[in-house]
Amino acid sequence: MTITPGRLLVLEDGWADRDTATPGPAAGPDPTWSAVPADNWLTIRRPGGLTWFDGEIAATREWRRAVREHRTLLLITGPFTSVFDFQPAAAAGQLFLLTTPIRLASGLRQIGAT
Repeated sequence: MTITPGRLLVLEDGWADRDTATPGPAAGPDPTWSAVPADNWLTIRRPGGLTWFDGEIAATREWRRAVREHRTLLLITGPFTSVFDFQPAAAAGQLFLLTTPIRLASGLRQIGAT
Protein backbone atom coordinates (compact mmCIF):
# COMPACT_ATOMS: atom_id res chain seq x y z
CA MET A 1 0.00 0.00 0.00
CA THR A 2 1.24 3.48 -0.87
CA ILE A 3 -0.25 6.63 0.61
CA THR A 4 1.26 9.80 -0.80
CA PRO A 5 -0.85 12.82 0.08
CA GLY A 6 2.15 15.12 -0.47
CA ARG A 7 0.65 17.88 1.65
CA LEU A 8 -1.64 18.34 4.60
CA LEU A 9 -5.34 17.88 4.03
CA VAL A 10 -6.83 21.30 3.42
CA LEU A 11 -10.41 22.31 2.92
CA GLU A 12 -9.48 23.85 -0.45
CA ASP A 13 -8.91 20.29 -1.77
CA GLY A 14 -12.59 19.57 -1.11
CA TRP A 15 -12.33 18.06 2.38
CA ALA A 16 -14.95 18.99 4.96
CA ASP A 17 -14.54 18.93 8.69
CA ARG A 18 -17.17 19.09 11.42
CA ASP A 19 -17.54 22.84 10.94
CA THR A 20 -17.89 22.81 7.14
CA ALA A 21 -19.71 19.53 6.46
CA THR A 22 -23.36 19.83 5.48
CA PRO A 23 -25.88 17.18 6.48
CA GLY A 24 -26.25 14.61 3.72
CA PRO A 25 -24.56 14.51 0.32
CA ALA A 26 -26.00 17.87 -0.81
CA ALA A 27 -22.82 18.97 -2.56
CA GLY A 28 -22.35 15.65 -4.38
CA PRO A 29 -19.04 13.99 -5.20
CA ASP A 30 -16.05 16.25 -5.81
CA PRO A 31 -15.24 15.89 -9.54
CA THR A 32 -11.60 16.90 -9.01
CA TRP A 33 -11.01 13.60 -7.17
CA SER A 34 -11.39 10.11 -8.64
CA ALA A 35 -11.48 6.56 -7.35
CA VAL A 36 -11.08 3.36 -9.38
CA PRO A 37 -11.30 -0.10 -7.78
CA ALA A 38 -9.93 -3.08 -9.72
CA ASP A 39 -10.65 -6.38 -7.97
CA ASN A 40 -9.19 -5.84 -4.48
CA TRP A 41 -7.08 -2.81 -5.43
CA LEU A 42 -8.15 0.83 -5.09
CA THR A 43 -6.52 3.88 -6.63
CA ILE A 44 -7.63 7.33 -5.48
CA ARG A 45 -6.36 10.44 -7.23
CA ARG A 46 -6.60 13.92 -5.80
CA PRO A 47 -6.93 17.19 -7.75
CA GLY A 48 -4.27 17.42 -10.45
CA GLY A 49 -4.24 13.64 -10.91
CA LEU A 50 -1.65 12.88 -8.22
CA THR A 51 -2.11 9.55 -6.44
CA TRP A 52 -3.47 9.93 -2.92
CA PHE A 53 -4.00 6.22 -2.22
CA ASP A 54 -2.96 3.15 -4.19
CA GLY A 55 -3.34 -0.17 -2.42
CA GLU A 56 -5.26 -3.28 -1.48
CA ILE A 57 -8.71 -3.09 0.05
CA ALA A 58 -11.08 -5.69 1.49
CA ALA A 59 -13.87 -5.20 -1.07
CA THR A 60 -16.88 -7.39 -0.42
CA ARG A 61 -19.58 -8.26 -2.94
CA GLU A 62 -21.95 -5.93 -1.07
CA TRP A 63 -19.42 -3.09 -1.30
CA ARG A 64 -19.08 -3.59 -5.07
CA ARG A 65 -22.87 -3.56 -5.45
CA ALA A 66 -23.05 -0.31 -3.49
CA VAL A 67 -20.35 1.20 -5.74
CA ARG A 68 -22.33 0.25 -8.85
CA GLU A 69 -25.51 1.68 -7.37
CA HIS A 70 -24.25 4.92 -5.81
CA ARG A 71 -21.21 5.74 -7.99
CA THR A 72 -19.76 7.63 -5.04
CA LEU A 73 -17.09 6.83 -2.47
CA LEU A 74 -16.98 8.48 0.95
CA LEU A 75 -13.44 9.06 2.17
CA ILE A 76 -12.88 9.57 5.88
CA THR A 77 -9.49 10.47 7.27
CA GLY A 78 -8.07 11.96 10.42
CA PRO A 79 -5.72 11.16 13.29
CA PHE A 80 -6.45 7.43 13.53
CA THR A 81 -4.39 4.41 12.58
CA SER A 82 -6.71 1.62 13.65
CA VAL A 83 -10.38 0.95 14.25
CA PHE A 84 -9.74 1.59 17.95
CA ASP A 85 -8.55 5.16 17.26
CA PHE A 86 -11.51 6.04 15.03
CA GLN A 87 -14.18 6.66 17.71
CA PRO A 88 -12.02 9.02 19.82
CA ALA A 89 -11.08 11.00 16.68
CA ALA A 90 -14.74 11.23 15.67
CA ALA A 91 -15.84 12.25 19.18
CA ALA A 92 -13.20 14.99 19.17
CA GLY A 93 -14.40 16.27 15.79
CA GLN A 94 -11.06 15.52 14.13
CA LEU A 95 -12.32 13.68 11.03
CA PHE A 96 -12.24 14.99 7.48
CA LEU A 97 -14.78 13.84 4.87
CA LEU A 98 -14.81 13.91 1.08
CA THR A 99 -17.00 12.22 -1.50
CA THR A 100 -15.52 11.33 -4.85
CA PRO A 101 -16.90 9.76 -8.01
CA ILE A 102 -15.98 6.09 -8.30
CA ARG A 103 -15.97 3.85 -11.35
CA LEU A 104 -15.28 0.16 -11.68
CA ALA A 105 -12.28 -1.13 -13.62
CA SER A 106 -10.97 -4.52 -14.70
CA GLY A 107 -12.30 -7.62 -13.05
CA LEU A 108 -15.55 -5.99 -11.98
CA ARG A 109 -18.68 -5.37 -13.98
CA GLN A 110 -18.84 -1.79 -15.19
CA ILE A 111 -21.35 0.54 -13.54
CA GLY A 112 -24.61 0.44 -15.44
CA ALA A 113 -23.93 -2.99 -16.94
CA THR A 114 -26.65 -5.57 -16.55
